Amino acid sequence: MAREADAQMEYRAGVVEPIYRYAIWAIIVLIGCVDALWVWWIDIRIVPDLKTLLGLAVLLLINYVYVAIRQKPRIAVLAGAAAQLVAFTAVYGVLTYLAARSSFPLVDRYLSAADVSIGFDWLAQFNWIQGHPDVKWVFNLAYETGTIQIIILLILLNVFGMLERIAEFVWLFVLTLLIIIPFAWLIPAEGAWAYYGVAHLTSAYYLPDFFALRDGTMREIVMDKMTGIVQFPSFHTALALILIFAARGIRFLFPASLGFNALMIASTPAFGGHYLVDIIGGAVLVPLAILIFGWVQQGETKPRPTDVGTLNVVRE
Repeated sequence: MAREADAQMEYRAGVVEPIYRYAIWAIIVLIGCVDALWVWWIDIRIVPDLKTLLGLAVLLLINYVYVAIRQKPRIAVLAGAAAQLVAFTAVYGVLTYLAARSSFPLVDRYLSAADVSIGFDWLAQFNWIQGHPDVKWVFNLAYETGTIQIIILLILLNVFGMLERIAEFVWLFVLTLLIIIPFAWLIPAEGAWAYYGVAHLTSAYYLPDFFALRDGTMREIVMDKMTGIVQFPSFHTALALILIFAARGIRFLFPASLGFNALMIASTPAFGGHYLVDIIGGAVLVPLAILIFGWVQQGETKPRPTDVGTLNVVRE
């Protein structure tokens, strides 16, 4: 019965498998090639993150063992999905740093004006949060929960046998970030912290790298020190909505995800330095990514037991 259940799980995992197998890995390799060519072209140095490389190797080894030797689809899919997220985040992070070196003018005055036009006073909300320590503490905590939420979500989906939902999450994560990168390159923004002159009251975590990239003084990208430097659209907002979407239909997980991620979105202006229009832009990305994902899936007439976008879950 257990073997039959696992076989059925493999089959269900194929429901959301895109037309082209290994597409996520192909995207990762393609971005890595773009990174390499761009780095060579502008003569900048990349310092690899050895801890990330080691972690990726371990995840891929686990995936291989539970695909080719032990044939445990739950473990294989979880390890493969985690490997994809780690690898994609690494090469994509480098790409955002390279894009930040663009000479396109900053668009902060337009983003700020857009906030004003819809009645949002960024400084007023920032100052209000600064004056309420309890709210500030809660928002700060909520803003930092993205990574741990991803880990918990993937583990719980795996426990529930919802392997297709894991694949869906990875695809929406990747698609959303792919949509963001042209904005990061063509319409860069320094963010509300810098624009309103309150960076000294915040962590200002991305500003040193952002400005060093803009003025050309950063001659090497140290991967284990990279941080999120894209302001518009807000990926924090997009990630919150993806997490909520991935938890849909799960009785206890969905309301918890909804609550945590509502707080994370609310914390984004003050603790991410985002304008309100950044948040709106990030929110728009998610339904767009879902539509693209659904469009890709239309090419399949029936599910097939495949690799859930990772390595093969069944031998061929």
